[in-house]
Amino acid sequence: MDTNPDTPFLEMLQLIGLKLKKQADESIKELGLNSQQGKLIAYIHEHQEQGLIQKDLSERFHVRGASITSMLQGLEKKGYIERKIPPHNERQKNIYVLPKGLALINDFELSFQRVEEKIVQNLTEDDRQVLQQLLTKINQNL
Repeated sequence: MDTNPDTPFLEMLQLIGLKLKKQADESIKELGLNSQQGKLIAYIHEHQEQGLIQKDLSERFHVRGASITSMLQGLEKKGYIERKIPPHNERQKNIYVLPKGLALINDFELSFQRVEEKIVQNLTEDDRQVLQQLLTKINQNL
């Protein structure tokens, strides 16, 4: 679906989001995961020392708890992450990246970087800065 200058913003943002997800998924499919799983593993790795729990992921990725549970179970079964009960709080499970997941993080980052470069390849540096400012404003309004 192509857009024209009269395409409503919501429709255009949805279309861009779908295209970006498809490209990101394609960029890491040879790793056996989708882009959301890749982002999840990278985020867990960056924040695991802070006692990361499922609720934190749900809030960060704007996904319902049941969906995060399902994603974590899949990653755990594949050996990418583990959930451990800390000694000081038996009601929660902290989440950690295992060596198998850690080995993929660099590949995720390179793949996502290539997709990002493709997004802005035809933009000047000034265009990129304006786009960043506009997207930041839009994000803050939501």
